[in-house]
Amino acid sequence: MRKIFILFLAIISVLTFSLTILEAKQFSDGTDVIVRGIVTVEPGPFDVNIIFIQDDTSGINIYLRGGYFEGIERGDLVEISGYLWTHRLNREIIIDNDKDKYYIKVISKGNKLPQPKEIRTNDINDEKLQGLLVKVEGDIVEIDKGDSRKIYIDDGSGKGMVFIRENTGIDTAYFKEGMHLKVIGVLGRYQAAFELWPRSMEDIEAGDIFPPEVKSIFLKEDEVYVVFNEPVDEKSIIDNQTIKIAGKTIKSHKPYFNNRVFIFDVDSPINQSTKIMVRFVKDINGNKMGSIIYTLDPTKDIYVKRVLFDAGHGQQAGNADWVIEGAYSDFAESIKKELGAHVESTKEKLTYELLSLYKVFIIPEPNRPFEKDEIDAIIKFVKNGGGLFLIADHGDSDRNGNGWDSPKIFNVFVEIFGFKFNGDNIQEEPVKYVIPHDITNNVKEVGAWAGTTIKVLENNVQILLETKDKKPYMVLAKYDNGFVVAIGDSSPFDDGTGDINDTLHDGWHWGDNARLAVNVVDFLMTN
Repeated sequence: MRKIFILFLAIISVLTFSLTILEAKQFSDGTDVIVRGIVTVEPGPFDVNIIFIQDDTSGINIYLRGGYFEGIERGDLVEISGYLWTHRLNREIIIDNDKDKYYIKVISKGNKLPQPKEIRTNDINDEKLQGLLVKVEGDIVEIDKGDSRKIYIDDGSGKGMVFIRENTGIDTAYFKEGMHLKVIGVLGRYQAAFELWPRSMEDIEAGDIFPPEVKSIFLKEDEVYVVFNEPVDEKSIIDNQTIKIAGKTIKSHKPYFNNRVFIFDVDSPINQSTKIMVRFVKDINGNKMGSIIYTLDPTKDIYVKRVLFDAGHGQQAGNADWVIEGAYSDFAESIKKELGAHVESTKEKLTYELLSLYKVFIIPEPNRPFEKDEIDAIIKFVKNGGGLFLIADHGDSDRNGNGWDSPKIFNVFVEIFGFKFNGDNIQEEPVKYVIPHDITNNVKEVGAWAGTTIKVLENNVQILLETKDKKPYMVLAKYDNGFVVAIGDSSPFDDGTGDINDTLHDGWHWGDNARLAVNVVDFLMTN
């Protein structure tokens, strides 16, 4: 009886007294705990409702259910009241936003961060270290062919996985087998996989041994744009020498987008297929490329044919895979084949410099909100003649539990375009009313499988599709020099492929959904 009473007192103390993080981890799922620690991962890099904290004993993931952290910064000493949980084998403390007894409280700000624990690559797989801020270095021995976010490094002790979480803005195209990496991050887990999660590109130091590569070359307003995969040394860009255009004289050039793009002014317009030679260009670390010859086709390699998909705002959250390598792959392939489009996707933080390289920007159902300067970049893109396609989903479609569904995310800025998403939930097969327009040409049947309707606020907005209740489901807005198309459901463009762990449905081949998607991009490319 005495042992039971002592155990009861121990459990009560968990509810009312602060524990070390290591002590808290010993309790079972559902146990209320109070802990204190320094914030090692602030809101944002992993999601707006996820942080990591660490004390002298251990570290742990903090998850805010039904909301997002405000005013929390790296280096804050915080007190957390929540309950323990194990999500896909990753230990975390959950703060339930709907229950008053749970909270986060900032004790002090600007504290010195814990020194990252230096480990070997095989230690990434040590469950006891989960949640800690660590530092490791090794050579890239493998990059998962099916998922380039999974990068395996080895220092001779055994390989460990560095996993690039999508919200960090780290471009996985930068990494290659053989590269030597020094990585700082926190250790986490997803099912059976132990993973090291860097917070941003600043957490990764790469021994760069690879020369720069040309990603694409295109024409915009009679200027030639050469796009590299990384910043290059401007001194190695020598007009008519390291960059040569057959039959043309380069008059001058200017760097753009942090020296990842160079824009060349030539002596006369390029109006037929023309060969361009790029040779001996160096990156900022002095790695020098050889020679490539690119044939520029002015009917295909032009700005208006360039389409960018956003993949950096939770498009793969939960049971979604709205990326061009997954459930939107048929979408991407169709506009390539039918429209001759050059299609790319990005997980980078959005800037106007990035968006200005494309005529059409498509945002499939985001589950992470945009930062203010990203919103400014989107609006400037449309204002200057870009075409924007917004694909939302029904209200309460918060796939990652951060308190933000796509209607709420879009409504932060779309009212400037003259409409907003209602955040309701409709299902119609087909949507009843199709209003004649270039976008709805040859479109008779479009589905809505749990989508939102749209409220028109200004006269510059034209309705393209309506529900049986005469509520707008798809609209077109003119904004300054550009156009915005918005639809209330992501399912019509889901081709049923993607992550095998997701339950996806083929809406792409139903009715005229595919035709509608291609028509939207065609209109935005040509207007």
